[in-house]
Amino acid sequence: MGLNNIERTPVWYRLLYALANLFFRLFYRRIIITGKHHVPKGVQLIFASNHQNALMDALAMLFAYGKPVVFLARADIFKKQHIARLLYFLKILPVFRPRDGAETMNQNYETFARTSRVLKAGVPIAILPEGTHSPIKKLQPLKKGICRMAFLTAESQDFKSDILIVPVGIDYTHYSRAGTELLVNYGEPIHVADYYPLYRENPQKAILQLRDRLAEAIKTLMIHVEQEKYYHTIQQLLLINRENGGKPEPGENKRCHHFAADRDFISRLDRAAAADPGLMPALEQSCHNYFSLLNHYKLRDRLFHRPQAGLLKIMLQALLSLLLMPVHLAGMIFNYLPYKLPVHFTKKVKDKQFLSSLHYGLGLVFFFFWYLIAGIVLGVTTGSFMITVSALVFMSAAGIFAFYHYIRLKMLIGRFRLLMLKNTGYEEYRHITAAKEAIIQLLKNKGLVR
Repeated sequence: MGLNNIERTPVWYRLLYALANLFFRLFYRRIIITGKHHVPKGVQLIFASNHQNALMDALAMLFAYGKPVVFLARADIFKKQHIARLLYFLKILPVFRPRDGAETMNQNYETFARTSRVLKAGVPIAILPEGTHSPIKKLQPLKKGICRMAFLTAESQDFKSDILIVPVGIDYTHYSRAGTELLVNYGEPIHVADYYPLYRENPQKAILQLRDRLAEAIKTLMIHVEQEKYYHTIQQLLLINRENGGKPEPGENKRCHHFAADRDFISRLDRAAAADPGLMPALEQSCHNYFSLLNHYKLRDRLFHRPQAGLLKIMLQALLSLLLMPVHLAGMIFNYLPYKLPVHFTKKVKDKQFLSSLHYGLGLVFFFFWYLIAGIVLGVTTGSFMITVSALVFMSAAGIFAFYHYIRLKMLIGRFRLLMLKNTGYEEYRHITAAKEAIIQLLKNKGLVR
């Protein structure tokens, strides 16, 4: 597969897709996809999502859709021929920007001709229209390139076919960590054909209107924090509000419930802050006091959520963890090297938005070859295919268990630390709860919590 037949899907791509998809689903604890009914079949589709997590956002769109997707990326990464061939194999097309030189812009017509062929073949195009990733949950201004590409692709088809842009909202519980939750929300598609008449009269105006409509559509599908100055404080308030956000209805997904509750809280907080300019500075100071105390005593806010664990429950959980420790140790020891190597190689990475992408990519390579070598060694030593496969399946399952069991152990230690603080340092415990109550009271005064 190359540039001239990028819409085709050879066997090697399918094998890589299957392997990468499997590891992607193991990388996250849970992947939730909503609004899939908004993705129509048999039409020309362009996916457009927010961009916070480097490569992982593109992979989220790819694997959520469940079929091959062609991506557009900046042209400067295609300069070296061997890299360009790899990118074409991965179904990535170059897009030239004004900064690449005015003489290169005409080459975009070749790209748009190819996107037209790709779309007609039933393969969607995916774009991250912000043009850059951001460390905060806020939609950055969209570039006009996605709209220009859609119109030029339509123009290459003499405006005879509609093109649908499907807005996508991506949300991570912790974007830089493995073992967290990923939420992918599909929104209602935007019909580019609605703007064809305006584009014929005034192309620039049509591009701007389509861009603005797409931006508003994406915002409704993601966590969008407008008050960037108080972003850190708002994230802390969301943690505190989690206890007051109510419980999911029967059959309602817990992650989707928290997502909706967070969006609702941010919206109400924005209105309250607009009405009272002194609210956010007061909340910022109160949050600083509370979370400084938590950090000092090595505690987390969720440990204070009701009901708090008692001594008996903690002891029973500790006993269960002790009984399961042999499985934990087996999984940890066997998988330690391929797990730790990506962490070691990314220690000096300054841009946290690249961390999970590097951990994922390096982990995919290291785990693949680790298990391949282990399979060969086991196969030769045991002479049994069934024993080899069973051992590898057990060790992979034990490794996943060890990862999440370690997280549970840290939570268990936190619960025990809180219990000891309540029993031996009640004054310190009272100071922490009083600091949290000060935040709750500020929110109650504005009707933000019950």
